[in-house]
Amino acid sequence: MEGWCSVEELVQYGFGRARVVMANEAHNGLARSIRTRDVGVRMIRAAHETGVRRLAMEALSWPDRDIPGPIRDMPPAGGGYLGQPDMRRLIAAALELGWSLWAYEAVFEMTPATDPAEFRTMEFTNWREREQAANLCQLTAAAPAEPLLVWCGNGHASKKETRNWIPMGWHFRAISGTDPFVIDQTVTVAWHDQPKPWVQTLLAEVGETLAAHGGTAGILRDQAPESLAGRDYADAFVVSTENTLS
Repeated sequence: MEGWCSVEELVQYGFGRARVVMANEAHNGLARSIRTRDVGVRMIRAAHETGVRRLAMEALSWPDRDIPGPIRDMPPAGGGYLGQPDMRRLIAAALELGWSLWAYEAVFEMTPATDPAEFRTMEFTNWREREQAANLCQLTAAAPAEPLLVWCGNGHASKKETRNWIPMGWHFRAISGTDPFVIDQTVTVAWHDQPKPWVQTLLAEVGETLAAHGGTAGILRDQAPESLAGRDYADAFVVSTENTLS
């Protein structure tokens, strides 16, 4: 595959190279990029054509103690991400195709004695990243022949350490010995309402290409423009004109 491509082509290329593909959505609290989830629906349908039938999601609750799945019904909406219509569309896309869903979030309990500040420490963050990776490793080890699409938030799938933060993607590769194909959808998202200057420059440079792909296109890191090529935490990027959080 060379140059800019559709999201579908990018996902299918990824599963041609790796049995585990990780893709992310952009969110900040309950504000989120609806585009990243709508693209997730497209990714699921494209992955289905390659034989993928399993989706691991950070947002899912475990069905029971030590049982990550399979989950075959729409989870209760609740008041968080799972209640947002765009997230429910993404989940429905997988369930309607007969996929099984799997939880992999770190399991921890809050008691009246728990200090909420504890969950904001780097020590807790890195523990959570390791636990997520270990849970995913158990999923892949239990069914080594079955490909898996992993859906996470923001930078969890990153393959690179950043100062004191060691993300789930780094841990997964270290624990499993499997190199996942990581797609970053967040690179052009306007986290503070306004895109960064380099993002505005990039979008202007590739505007015609994006328009030809309906506003959103993918590219491999080793074929990407200079502003993306040095970002070696992912294997590929999704660039879009739709970058707001709502």
